[in-house]
Amino acid sequence: MNEEMAKAFLGTDQDRDAFVNRETLRHAVARAIFCRYSGKVLDVRTAVLVEASKGERRSMEVLDGADWDSVKDAALAKFAELGWMVEVIDGRTL
Repeated sequence: MNEEMAKAFLGTDQDRDAFVNRETLRHAVARAIFCRYSGKVLDVRTAVLVEASKGERRSMEVLDGADWDSVKDAALAKFAELGWMVEVIDGRTL
């Protein structure tokens, strides 16, 4: 077991949540490889995973952090207007 995993298992709920979010983001970055909007190669340390859901419908996108920053306000406002729930995992804050 690596040190990061041990810390998550033995730590607080916040430690476990951070570990799961890091691994979720790492998996999404490995699958996407490139930012769909800018074409930049994604880096888990700076990537942002945006998951939106409404009922059975679900959408997920991985963006470069700078690209997310440029559309964040408009995207979150639009999701709220349409009644979608949004979860954002930002690698820059993990």
